[in-house]
Amino acid sequence: MSPDQLRASLRTVPFAPFRIHLVDQRTFDVPHPEFVMLVPSGRTAYVVPPGLDAAEVVDVALIVSLQPITPPTSETRAA
Repeated sequence: MSPDQLRASLRTVPFAPFRIHLVDQRTFDVPHPEFVMLVPSGRTAYVVPPGLDAAEVVDVALIVSLQPITPPTSETRAA
């Protein structure tokens, strides 16, 4: 994946959550653009998985695809 493709996904307005798929089969959910920091060169991204305090270092060239994440719907029932 090119850095410009990742940047475009992070800058989409309104932001649409997505899942990063890597060549080694790992995935990372990105619920908000603040969960990813792309270095200026675009070669490396720091991804913080939701609920964790440590970032994963990702080589952007090893990203296979980005998949949209649909937020869970809450069904309310009338009583």
